[in-house]
Amino acid sequence: MNLPIEIAFNTETLAGHAKRKIVLHRGLTVLIGPNGAGKTQLLRSLKSVMAQHTAGKLVRYLSAGRISIFEQYRSDINGYGGVNYDQATFGNKNDSSRRHNFESLSGDFYTLADRPDILIKVQERLRKLFKRDVLMEWDGGLLKPQFARLDRESKPYASSREASGLLHLIGLLAALYDDEVGALLIDEPEVSLHPQLQAFLLAEILHVAGVPSAGNNKKLVIIATHSTEMVQISRVEDLLSLVFCYDREAEPVQIPANAGELQAKKVTGLVARLGQEHKLSLFSKRPLLVEGPSDVIVCSALESKADASLEAAGSQLLPVIGKGQMPVVAKLLRLMGKDPVVLADADGFADGIDLVTGFLNGSDAADISAAAMGADSALSLAKSIYSDFCKVVEEKWDDAAVFAENHPYWVNRKKDDDVAISKRRAFFSTLFSLNNEQISGFDATGKCLTMRKRLEALLSLLEHTGCFFLRRGSIESYYETSSQCTTQEKPTAAADEMEHIAEISVAAAESAYADILRCIRHASNAAPISESEALRDLLLAAAAPAFVKFKSGGSAQDVTTTARMVLGDRSKLFEMSVIGDKLRIDVTSEVLDVSCFPLTIDKTDDIVKVVTAALA
Repeated sequence: MNLPIEIAFNTETLAGHAKRKIVLHRGLTVLIGPNGAGKTQLLRSLKSVMAQHTAGKLVRYLSAGRISIFEQYRSDINGYGGVNYDQATFGNKNDSSRRHNFESLSGDFYTLADRPDILIKVQERLRKLFKRDVLMEWDGGLLKPQFARLDRESKPYASSREASGLLHLIGLLAALYDDEVGALLIDEPEVSLHPQLQAFLLAEILHVAGVPSAGNNKKLVIIATHSTEMVQISRVEDLLSLVFCYDREAEPVQIPANAGELQAKKVTGLVARLGQEHKLSLFSKRPLLVEGPSDVIVCSALESKADASLEAAGSQLLPVIGKGQMPVVAKLLRLMGKDPVVLADADGFADGIDLVTGFLNGSDAADISAAAMGADSALSLAKSIYSDFCKVVEEKWDDAAVFAENHPYWVNRKKDDDVAISKRRAFFSTLFSLNNEQISGFDATGKCLTMRKRLEALLSLLEHTGCFFLRRGSIESYYETSSQCTTQEKPTAAADEMEHIAEISVAAAESAYADILRCIRHASNAAPISESEALRDLLLAAAAPAFVKFKSGGSAQDVTTTARMVLGDRSKLFEMSVIGDKLRIDVTSEVLDVSCFPLTIDKTDDIVKVVTAALA
């Protein structure tokens, strides 16, 4: 049996059974995706078909909740108070023969008790790396492991008193070293493990991962993870072993082995430089690509100010260092089934339309919009506008120079920079930094204003595809505290701007950083959290019948009773009282983030309109 191995299987979805396929390109395959994307379901489905690829060896599945019933000896799971630490047991000796069927750590501790060779491998690592020893003991037919500290004099202690991370690690190591197993499926191997322990575990996984055969301890390992520490990417080929899950109802995504993009030198170089931030983007559906660390700092501050919740909504800020890298990174992310969003400096457009092409080429929605403007396609529209823009720069540079030559793109240009490119950059950003009156002041022909309108139409179309440009220049061109021409200590200047953003109002941020906030909200693609909105429907259900009772002359007690009849215990959220000829409604909770209470309602008011307006 040789790799790659194509595995076809059936899995359960909410709509019934569905056919799925994954390809094992190396010994370790990693399933990546958010909670609820179906990773666990895929692992369980694979368990039933892996036996045909294990050279007669066994298939083992370990669940994410693998500490299982042993937790009763570690915490008060019933709320009665007290924990029986010293009574901890991993099960009965009669169950030992079924150890490979267990999806919990019990099966692995049975392995340690039954296999002294595997116990030695685990003990040696515990002793040398963690200054611990584990002793497997049977007591009255029950497996009761004991632990001992080697870095100090102490008596052996019950396994329930050991750190949960070490318990998980010991069980996983026992499963990895078990040569009776030819396929090991692990759901969230990182559970309870410190990052450094995760890195150690991954190294051990890679050591045993491979094609199983008689006489070796290699095994096919498939894991589902949320941890960047469990993902190793050092070569382009490693990307093939990542399986991206986005929805339980949808087919998982793998990069095809014959994808031409993987052969590009820029992709090879990018993979070699992958860092933690790049790995984090592998776990998001809509990664937001920005130009560098300063952009990350400012965007993070604006995300917080706007309450956009990028990460929770499936996005991730990803700095892309190096001019010309954004198109490459965006293309690679699309191969993974992702929808990248980019926030590029103005030079990303002024220098050429490579980035634009990546977002418009093949975009049906963009083509439809372009057709409404009279263009054959979105890409042909972009090429036409860009070509005309370059001509306008050549024709109108001298007229615009009084402003354009003060722009950072021109001020900070280097001696060996292409003058034509520097002019395009400064001219483009100047058009979007001035108002109509200022532009008309140096261009009576109206060509520059017309060009800006055409550029605005194209940029708007691009934004719908996820491609945003900082119209005024770079991120520094939006600064209100530091110099917009700064080229030194950029992170420090960005940090100062971050503090400024934290102090200003949301309305002020919307005005000053509108281009950036549009991009952040597009990447987040999530409606703002509004507890008032959630409370509104509940209040209307209670207030409407209570209001009727109030209008007919009912007392405060009558009003409260009516609300309780409608909502039951949930009516306790509201305190209703009658004050003269007015109904007063207040919220009793200090947890909910609402500020419109108390409400005072006249008998002549429209209760629905009053509540809706207050909790809009």
